[in-house]
Amino acid sequence: MTFIKKKTYEQHDNEEGSFYKNSVKPFEFSERLENNLDIDLCVIGGGLTGISSALNLAKEGYSVALCEARTLGWGASGRNGGQLGIGMRKDQFFIEKKLGFEHAKELWNLGLEAVSETTKLISKYNIQCALQKGVIHAGFSKRNMDDFHFEIDHMHKHYNYDGYKFFNKYEIKEEINSDIYNSGLLNNDNYHLNPLKLLLGLANELVKLKVRIYENTPVTKILKDRDGVKVYSEFKIIKAKKVIVCCNGYLDKLLGNIRNKFMPINNYVIATEPLGEEKAREIIKNNYAVSDTRFIIDYYRFSEDWRLLFGGGETFTSRFTHNSMKFVQQRMYRVFPMLKKYKIDYSWGGTLAITVNRLPSFGTLMEEKIIYAHAYSGHGLALSTLAGKLIAEKISGKSERFNFFKKIKHLSIPGGDIMRRPIYASAIIYYKIKDFFSLN
Repeated sequence: MTFIKKKTYEQHDNEEGSFYKNSVKPFEFSERLENNLDIDLCVIGGGLTGISSALNLAKEGYSVALCEARTLGWGASGRNGGQLGIGMRKDQFFIEKKLGFEHAKELWNLGLEAVSETTKLISKYNIQCALQKGVIHAGFSKRNMDDFHFEIDHMHKHYNYDGYKFFNKYEIKEEINSDIYNSGLLNNDNYHLNPLKLLLGLANELVKLKVRIYENTPVTKILKDRDGVKVYSEFKIIKAKKVIVCCNGYLDKLLGNIRNKFMPINNYVIATEPLGEEKAREIIKNNYAVSDTRFIIDYYRFSEDWRLLFGGGETFTSRFTHNSMKFVQQRMYRVFPMLKKYKIDYSWGGTLAITVNRLPSFGTLMEEKIIYAHAYSGHGLALSTLAGKLIAEKISGKSERFNFFKKIKHLSIPGGDIMRRPIYASAIIYYKIKDFFSLN
């Protein structure tokens, strides 16, 4: 069995850089793959899933090499909205209907652990990533008020969870200085942070554990071998007992038809000039992060230097939109028209992977010589960090928790490489229309 990756257009090469990229020092400990390598485990992908996998496996005593096609955090892990949320992308009563209560409860517990595991790592390694507490789910529609009350009641009764605080129309206006919201739901067990600082903080720990890190080392082929797996990068070969593939929306054909289990979506973020703490707190009183309830969501928060980081809008082509700044500005101004007088300093995009049911996709191939985890559907900052821990458990012989994700069934998006994007984009039009008429 052989998997070959298609070389694709590099969307990010046309960008001047994100706020996150300009907030960190470049990683200094990358090696060059100059010779063939024989190692216990090879990790493909330098995002949070890959780095967390390498960290947990190295702590177990395995020899580990990590290959990243570009630089660490080049993909969604270093480009996202920075919201560290419990649970899954879908709410618990949806998951209960989909998978049954017991399976849903196991995923809920793992979702709680995902955030606690991440914050423990931040504390343990003293990672300065601007960690702040609190995320508000802002109710866009009037019916969201009833939805929020139902969620509070359901989670209290069935999960003994009381981490929510409800805001009515007047209270949400106090928290978020915008006229478009009708209610809100605060979760104080959620956080927000600078994701690239988190990622590079963990990467520095890999260096201490003697993990070999190869940036600018794209993997082009994975070949099953008698004693393990051969991983090809240009003319060099890494021979490993097992391979962990952590490429998410940048997977392409590296795992064959597995790519049809999710849709790569391009999402965009802008960052204003620094507004100062006083002005920032006029906009978001308690410095919470926010995501709204629309299908095509807006999400935003203030950075450590008091810029508003505002994300929203999606495209489905293999290339990014030509003017992502204008694309997102229009959305931001409808929420905060008072920001028109401030300059936009940064604009960038990233690709995430979305499944039909919005639940993560974990699995194995080549008689479990390949392990993969991806498709967090826009809710991956905490889950990707936990995924590395679960992958390490599985490789060490404890598969139960990994299998709570592995046994989720995922539909394949039909149409292959030619029709998959148009089919999915057509299905999204309905929800975009609903969002539009809810706003106007």
